Amino acid sequence: MNGTDLGLDYGRMLDLLGIEAQLLTAATHDAHPDAPVWSASGRTLGQTVRHLGDLCEDALCWLGSAEVERPWQLPDRPELREVTSRFAVRLAGLLAEFGSRPPHDPCPTWWPEQHEVRFWLRRVLHATTVHRVDVQTAAGVERTEIEADVAVDGIDEVLRAWFGYRLHALGITASRACSVGVHVAGRNWLVTADQRGTAVVGSDDVAATTPDAVVGGDAAAVYLWMWGRLPNRAVEISGDPDAVAQLWGLLQLAIR
Repeated sequence: MNGTDLGLDYGRMLDLLGIEAQLLTAATHDAHPDAPVWSASGRTLGQTVRHLGDLCEDALCWLGSAEVERPWQLPDRPELREVTSRFAVRLAGLLAEFGSRPPHDPCPTWWPEQHEVRFWLRRVLHATTVHRVDVQTAAGVERTEIEADVAVDGIDEVLRAWFGYRLHALGITASRACSVGVHVAGRNWLVTADQRGTAVVGSDDVAATTPDAVVGGDAAAVYLWMWGRLPNRAVEISGDPDAVAQLWGLLQLAIR
């Protein structure tokens, strides 16, 4: 375990990615491609699967895979089976790539704190998990639960890589200074933002500070809330609601 992630086991992440992909693909059966996804993404079900296929191709490119020397071209309005097939094939290519390389194998990434194959497995796992929830919801399929440790790792990723770095890379800053404590079972983070930038500190004792607000609750709910998939009522909020609103708004800009 290092300071940039919570250290989900690499082999377990590989297994989970395969399971998440199967769940997503199964949810597309008999689904309508134009079914709206209730989330901050604003996409339809078909657009969501296409977007995830794009992400898989992008990850394969970063990993230097020869498989994507020729991108998989799709028509402007492809049928759902076409985008689902593309996602399944590209994801299979990623699983093979991840399975053939050690987690700490050097590779380019967009996050300065980690330039290893492990970064991309973690990134694709969380993207697939969130979009699997999108597809299941849009298709009217019962949502499969997200395991607590996976959700905790996902919270850490979205806070550190997206909120802590991506906003800076995009040149986006807060409109006012604020601090928010994030708490789920056994884990705490202190998130700060001001006109100069953002920062995220993982701490075993965030209570030692007094943030403007605190967000907490079930890890899976906090995880999906941060990705704009659940409303405020799904999490526990105390303190300054404007600080929480700013945290959430900045997160949505970071992950857009």
